[in-house]
Amino acid sequence: MSPRYALYLAPDEKSAWGAFGAEWLGRCAITGERKPRVPIEGVAAERLARLIAQPARYGFHATLKAPFRLKPDAAAGTLIAKLDQFCSEHSVFALPGLAPARLGDFIALVPAGTDTRPDNVAAGCVTHFDALRAPLGADDLARRRRPGLTPRDEEHLARWGYPYVLDRFRLHFSLTGNLKAEDAPLAEPILRAAAQQIPAEPLVCDSIRIFREACQGADFECIHRAAFARTGSATSPGSGSARGRLIYVIGPSGAGKDSVIDWARAHLPAGAPVEFARRTITRARDAGGERHLAMAAEAFDTLCRQGQFVLHWEANGQRYGIGQEVRAWLARGLTVVVGGSREYLPRALEAFPGLEVVHVCASPETRRERLAARGRESDAAIAERLARRPFRAPTGIPWIEIRNEGDLESAGRAFQSVLLGRVAGFGEAGA
Repeated sequence: MSPRYALYLAPDEKSAWGAFGAEWLGRCAITGERKPRVPIEGVAAERLARLIAQPARYGFHATLKAPFRLKPDAAAGTLIAKLDQFCSEHSVFALPGLAPARLGDFIALVPAGTDTRPDNVAAGCVTHFDALRAPLGADDLARRRRPGLTPRDEEHLARWGYPYVLDRFRLHFSLTGNLKAEDAPLAEPILRAAAQQIPAEPLVCDSIRIFREACQGADFECIHRAAFARTGSATSPGSGSARGRLIYVIGPSGAGKDSVIDWARAHLPAGAPVEFARRTITRARDAGGERHLAMAAEAFDTLCRQGQFVLHWEANGQRYGIGQEVRAWLARGLTVVVGGSREYLPRALEAFPGLEVVHVCASPETRRERLAARGRESDAAIAERLARRPFRAPTGIPWIEIRNEGDLESAGRAFQSVLLGRVAGFGEAGA
């Protein structure tokens, strides 16, 4: 079978954390060197070897994008180049306060605080590199479809190839494999030994590494290290000019796209480098919905002729425009949010080839209730909206789907993770 690749946070092999990981697991996945394991009082060497065999095969790491196979038309060199560019847009950060804990049926190191920076980087890895990922084969799918997956986990597994991503992600460095019932008495000695052996210094996250499983069952090995920028500004190679991100948000009527955007805007950390484009619409100001600039059709036509809009389109009997300020924001390296149109996406891609798509969706029943509640359209018009074809994303562009059913905060946090996916240094939203 073809190799599998994974994107991991793994400490430098010469650091105290790199040495700890290699000695705990008995192997360094970066150098390939075997190490004698530090014995644990109360745990027989043979049983310890069995419990650590699985994480030892993968190497000491925290998963950002779980192992995947490349599409037939993708190459490892493409993955490396994209990761180098991705990491050039992130800053170095540190993880203080790692502590051993039991997560389900295994033991891992987890951050003691609520630092969202690794979550944001992980969300970026999941979405940004998915265009290179081949769909899961039957064996891989069966292996990841474990008992106890929630409906949300199943959605992630189907969309991203792994259940524990985005809102279900939790950063951890595995110290054991699954503990069986007969291993329960060993949990406390292992937790105690880990607490005694871990370094006191923070774990510095200065890169993302590509690990490869050359063939089924082989040990994972590090094949590339992509370094983070020492400072936060993103720059185009050789140009010296900042380059931001354009997040193009779409969704069918009633999915609550504007509500998700408004929630994220209200809960972003102070100083987050994110701007929200305000749309000009040929719709009355008091007609409900988003906060927009209302404009008569004739004035809208004049602005179009003058080139005042960087994007403009017509949908649902109204005309929509996005001002040229978007280009200035992008030139400053900001993340810019634009509420767009599904039908206009191909044109938007021509203007901004690097844009990222966020598709907000909801069930037809939920959408029908929301459309009826806002009272802007007849039953026939609502039925017409609901009958429109579902969204099909163009191939080869970064995109993510966010389901907005019931709990707006869950959808808003998922969207916020996308917005901060390449922005280091911001704490918990609202803190």
